[in-house]
Amino acid sequence: MPEKNDSLPKIDLKDRKILRELDMEARIPIKQLAKKVGVSRQVAQYRIERMKNEGVISNSLTIFDSPVVGKRWFRIVLQLRKITASEKQAFIEYFKTHPNVVWLGEVGGNWDFVINLVSDDQFSFDQLFSKILERWGTSIQRYEILVYINVRDQQRRYIVPDYETQQTRPESMFHEMKYNSNLSLDSLDKKIIQKISKNAGLSYSEIASSLDISYKTAQNRMETMGKNGLILGYRTLVNPGRLGYESYMVFLGTNAYDAKLERSLDEFLKHPNVTFVVRQLGRWRIGLEAEFRNRNEFQAFLVELRTRFADIISEYETFPIFFDHAVDYFPEGALGSE
Repeated sequence: MPEKNDSLPKIDLKDRKILRELDMEARIPIKQLAKKVGVSRQVAQYRIERMKNEGVISNSLTIFDSPVVGKRWFRIVLQLRKITASEKQAFIEYFKTHPNVVWLGEVGGNWDFVINLVSDDQFSFDQLFSKILERWGTSIQRYEILVYINVRDQQRRYIVPDYETQQTRPESMFHEMKYNSNLSLDSLDKKIIQKISKNAGLSYSEIASSLDISYKTAQNRMETMGKNGLILGYRTLVNPGRLGYESYMVFLGTNAYDAKLERSLDEFLKHPNVTFVVRQLGRWRIGLEAEFRNRNEFQAFLVELRTRFADIISEYETFPIFFDHAVDYFPEGALGSE
């Protein structure tokens, strides 16, 4: 995401309500959206287009839980050696176009990049990572590898904090990351996934026309993926920097298990400003992303987190997220060969 800009667009309450509706329901019909927000269809469409032009809305994604069809997620946290600007750009381009990348984030603090990758299992990931080291090993100072257990995508409730009573959309999308033997993907399923992965707003008619299938076939295929847990929902990519917010990542290490405290921590992390919560294996047990208006607000959140859960948090690291260079919940490399 672009860095915070001093010249921010003017976003009023109706704009914010539109963003709250679209945040977790990118495919909501414009008529329904307009009715919920209390504007005409024309006004709703105009405001959406204006926010796209202003960089507030950048894209829409289909949220897949690809482990349902046997794909695993891994995370690499990297610190680079001193490299030139052109070498850094080549590094970014390599991973932006890498077929297995789910997310490429450029960060600050002690690290430079966080890369989420999808692979069949730990053995195929090891082969994939070996190729990465072969290409970039001399540029990497150090790294940590984490294995995903589950993920929760959460609403940006801070956009309109008192809007809960009006909402009908889910508060979160939970990636259980469990294999479902009842679902297998054929070539048509994979083509549909490619169409909607980074364009969740495509209508059934548009999908059907592009693939030369019927409207009903497109609808049935996507509904089957939803019923079997592969498709969790459709999310609009909102740029917090254009709303005057800064993005942060927090990694938490734990040294004890207390079921009551674990449940309490889970509830605490359903915070209006926390957008993602990841449970993972590795040095850090929990990873989360949060968006706050400034460093002071983030620090207050962090102090409360550390104070309330000091008995189970053994270490932590925080760093700003500067850019999302690539986001794709079901990248091409996860589809396999035909």
